[in-house]
Amino acid sequence: MKKGIYDILKIYWNALEFLPGQKKAINAILDNKDCLVVLQTGGGKSLCYQLPTLTKPGLCVVISPLIALMNDQVEGLKKKGIRAMNLSGPMREDDLVNALDNCKFGEFKFLYLSPERAQHPLVQDRLSEIKLCLLAIDEAHCISEWGHDFRPAYREIIGLKNKLSNTPTIALTATANKRVKEDICKALELKHPVRITDSFDRPNIEIKVLKTVNKLEDISKALEPKGTPAIVYAGTRKSVELLSVQLNNLGHQTNFFHGSAIAKEKRLANWIQEKTPVMVATSAFSMGIDKSNVQRVVHATLPFSMEQYYQEIGRCGRDGSAAKATLLIKEGDEQKLWNITTVGIPSVEAIKKTYKHLCHYFDIAYGEKPDDILEFNHILFCDRYELKHRTTYNVLKVLERGQLLTLTQYNKPKTSLKLLHKHIKQDHRLVNYLLRNIGGITDRFQNINLDNIALKSGVGLSNAIECIKQLQKQGDAEVQQLYADSGIIFHVPREDKISLMPVLRQLNTLGEEKKRLAVAVWKYATTDICYRKKLLNYFGETYKKNCDNCSNCVIKEVL
Repeated sequence: MKKGIYDILKIYWNALEFLPGQKKAINAILDNKDCLVVLQTGGGKSLCYQLPTLTKPGLCVVISPLIALMNDQVEGLKKKGIRAMNLSGPMREDDLVNALDNCKFGEFKFLYLSPERAQHPLVQDRLSEIKLCLLAIDEAHCISEWGHDFRPAYREIIGLKNKLSNTPTIALTATANKRVKEDICKALELKHPVRITDSFDRPNIEIKVLKTVNKLEDISKALEPKGTPAIVYAGTRKSVELLSVQLNNLGHQTNFFHGSAIAKEKRLANWIQEKTPVMVATSAFSMGIDKSNVQRVVHATLPFSMEQYYQEIGRCGRDGSAAKATLLIKEGDEQKLWNITTVGIPSVEAIKKTYKHLCHYFDIAYGEKPDDILEFNHILFCDRYELKHRTTYNVLKVLERGQLLTLTQYNKPKTSLKLLHKHIKQDHRLVNYLLRNIGGITDRFQNINLDNIALKSGVGLSNAIECIKQLQKQGDAEVQQLYADSGIIFHVPREDKISLMPVLRQLNTLGEEKKRLAVAVWKYATTDICYRKKLLNYFGETYKKNCDNCSNCVIKEVL
């Protein structure tokens, strides 16, 4: 290793040795070589690009699809005294220019971007003028159509890469089989990349797949002893909320987490501090959350893919201690898996109807294409047009896959408003609370956390939203965004039939890919061979012996 590397490791990470794979990746970056890194969840991928950046002059640009993960990493770097910036979410062009200028002249070491923001011509032009030392592509499996979470915008990263000539590139992921690895290298045009793949095996995790007739009872048993830090994954928001209540009734201390849950930060803090040691959640939970002592991960429903399953069980035992991952299946689960797979592929009619409503929602005329990111609230949109929430989300993901638009989901809903104090005619608890507690809200637009304000003012979220709508209608308030949980960027002008044609052509291919992923999950859940062997073989890793501690191996030993 180069001189000084271990000093930096000790100073900034308070560690004396590297985890498997990290040392080789850092050496490759220090030698200005392209690199593909596949390390298991919790394997320290971020250090592979963060540490060598601190040894070299210039800026590291990090591309990531997850706003929460970018926020978490930027805050972590700042706490270490390292200058880092995250350009995610909606930004006016002037603000974007100022931020990039600050990045150029402010001695920043890290700039985090979404793949969509990386496509912005202004961003690409400004970055080509800045001295860079590294381009890091996180969650690189998103670039592959054969990956479990394909993001079309990742395919366009090559446009930025080509403008950053001679800048070494590192691509990182926790889940990639041989086919996906090849696709990553090809799509990013990596030059003779150094390939680093650590074993996918997590020997400290005991893998269990249990057939059950009473899931609630067996979930409760899997969480024993009570108070053990754990995550329980379930498929829908309603099932997550119900399961949390049921487990609390059985004496467990749980909370729930999903995309529409209010007070997410408080829920997360209580879980991390183990005031509520069990989090019952949808698959949206825990990406990028640093809690190393989780000892149980329970799947109450079948995951959508083996990649999702591997990532989620990898969130337990990250500190190296013994942990258990339990997947529960019962009669009827196979049909539910197929139903979910089918529902995930919306009908042609649903796509046409949702796209038309979307254009009306944003007042997009034929032939027009908005240039800016548009603020969006999924629930309010569905309620206005009487659409099913899950179907609408699936349509949006299909439209994104077809590159008609990009959907960026925010870590928490955003509200920005200004009260016109002199003209307010309405006496309302929410208005009184805003005037007393939000300084400057009558002088300029203020970004507020409407979840917290609705709770503290005692009006409730739905009443708070209706109140703000009424204030806007009366001319008592100006609203830039009202409880926006997502941003949408349109990539093509509105030409209904022509715009949708490529999307509709891809439906069959999408359906076949989802079926392939579902088949792999069901084959795993119902196999009679060693589960560890089956899991590792899926990712192309040879594991010839039996693990002797998964549920299949234990049953065979008893027999």
